[in-house]
Amino acid sequence: MKRDSNSAAAAMTALRRIVRFLRLADREVEAACGLSAAQLFVLRELADRPALSIAELADKTLTDPSSVSTVVARLVETKLVARKPSRNDRRRAELTLTARGQKVVLSAPRVPQTTIIESIRAMTSAKRAQLVRSLEHLAGAIGANAVEPRMLFEDEPTSSRSRRARRRSS
Repeated sequence: MKRDSNSAAAAMTALRRIVRFLRLADREVEAACGLSAAQLFVLRELADRPALSIAELADKTLTDPSSVSTVVARLVETKLVARKPSRNDRRRAELTLTARGQKVVLSAPRVPQTTIIESIRAMTSAKRAQLVRSLEHLAGAIGANAVEPRMLFEDEPTSSRSRRARRRSS
């Protein structure tokens, strides 16, 4: 029984460290460049591989197209990313950094997503498989499988209903 308690405490300590590391890294990115870590992660991927489509960018960021599309929309709004029809296929939109987006990337800190991905890829395949099984099991056990995964540090969308309620209470 004591060993189970120690293991649970060690797991909780590791989770708290990871969550705190991620929160601090997100705050550092926001303080440095006024963007979320999700937005900077997308900018960095576009800096490395210009003229990506949403689907290609989703693949590079290891997320789904709808999540990356939300982040890209904000970056286009703030004129850090440009969306243009492809020269080769007019049905395909290509995403590129604007001059302003390039400037942000050059001066911004490293994003935690890159560190996490590199660390996971550096593991042996057996360790990666064990990590995936353990995380999937934990997610299922705590009920996290009931929520859609989004990009790390992507703000939750606010519904028009909750925005209206906030306006009425102001």
